[in-house]
Order: sequence, then C-alpha cells, then structure tokens
Amino acid sequence: MIEFKFTAQKVNGQTITGTLSANALSEGKKKLSALAEKNQLKVLSIEKKRTFLYKAQKGNDKPIKGEQKAFNKKEVEDALTRLGYKVISVNQKLIDFQAKPPVQEIVTFVKISAELLEQKLSYGEILNLLINDTQNATLKNTLKEINNELKKGADSQVTFLKYQDVFGKFTAYMLGLASKSGNMTEIYKATAKFLERRQEFRKNLRSALITPMVTVFVLFLAVIFYVGYIFPETAKLFVRFGVELPPMTAFTLKISDFLVENPYLVAAFFIIPPVAL
Repeated sequence: MIEFKFTAQKVNGQTITGTLSANALSEGKKKLSALAEKNQLKVLSIEKKRTFLYKAQKGNDKPIKGEQKAFNKKEVEDALTRLGYKVISVNQKLIDFQAKPPVQEIVTFVKISAELLEQKLSYGEILNLLINDTQNATLKNTLKEINNELKKGADSQVTFLKYQDVFGKFTAYMLGLASKSGNMTEIYKATAKFLERRQEFRKNLRSALITPMVTVFVLFLAVIFYVGYIFPETAKLFVRFGVELPPMTAFTLKISDFLVENPYLVAAFFIIPPVAL
C-alpha cells in the first residue's frame, strides 16, 4: 500500500493538505481526482511517501546513518533538527524495494505480542520492545511506522490494513480489529495459532510434493535422453536404407534434431523452471 500527500485549493482560495492510500500511483491519482471533483478542489501537488537515507550528528558524537520514510526531503531534515541533530545529508533511496518478511517473523511477532498482552503490558510498550528486538528490516520499519501512526491517534484497523502487503490481508485485518474488540489478547492468540497451523500445513505440503516433483523431473530427463540420443540412432538406420518413416516417427526425429542442435535452450527450459519453483 502506497501513501500519498496532496495539496489542494478550495474555491474560496484556502489551501488544504491531506493524505490518502492506494495500491499504485495511478489508483492514487484516480482517488484524488474523484475527491477533488466531489469537493470542488483544485489539486496543486501530490507527493508519494518515499524512503530517504540520512546522515546526522548530535554534538560531538559520532555521525549516525539511517533511513526514514517521508513525503519529501524537508520533512526528514525538520524531524532530525527537532531531535537536536545536525543534518549532514539526506538523499532519496534509489532502489526502494523491501522484501516481504518471512512468515516465521510475522508468527513470532504476533505470538510474542499475545504473550506480552497477557502480562498486561500496554500495546505501545510492546511495539517499542519488538521494534528493538526485530532483526528483519522490513518488519522493523513497518512496526515503527505503525507505532508512530497509532501515537498520533490513527484508527488501528485502517493503519494495519495499509500494511497488508507485509502482514498478509487476513493477519492485518485481525490485528487491526483486535484493539476495537475489547479482547485484544484473545484475538492475538487466535491469530498466532492460525498462522502457526497454516505454516505447518504449507511445510507439510511442500515436503509431500518434493518426491513426485523429483520423480517427474527425472522422467522428463529420461524422455529427453531417449528422444535426443537413443531414438535417432535407431530411426536413422531406416533412413539410410531408404525406408519411409511413419508420420509420428518422422515428427519425433525432427524433434530429436532440434534438441541436439539447441542443447542450451533445452537445458534452460528444463532447469530454470524447477529452480525458480
């Protein structure tokens, strides 16, 4: 989910700003156009939330490096200045790609959260603890953003659903719903149990599919060996004696010639898909 910040002007000349979320830039622009048309607004600018790399220093301490999501460079500079840092550099991250965290990381987060909620810790304290302990960069940054938004009073369900590409749609929905339910601990425990069972099912399914997949792959190699080597040695004997080959045999011989003439293409066709899978 991508977040956008827009600046617009009312009919009376008043300038307003706001934010909206969408799955892509095109979808965000459509939403903004519909909003502007409905409220008679003139859109002045639209900014996408991006990741910025910064280097800053506090007093005589060693300069620190980090990354922060913001709508523009000035927001990062202002935030660092308010914290008492001297800004050395702020640059937009060129390749802003974050891989989805492993399922086990998500399960661990939900499970530990449920256990700490059971110990009567506040959710803010839990997030701070887990942010410090989480090793996965994507999950750590996501938890930071969720924590900041919840501190500002954002709706928990809306906030978590913005990060469904990180948690998964079901998990994001359940975690967002938990704080509204009045029984946050039970929902977190149930969600953790569901995720563990689903992960176990997928693990067992992968294990069960390995043997037949290997068998099918070996059979393919055997067929290729037969068509590419054994079959032509036999079929070409008939060709040398001038015997007319049946249509299917002639067609198979053509396939054999193609395989022999294009070994790299054939190898790529049969090796890349299994490796990718």
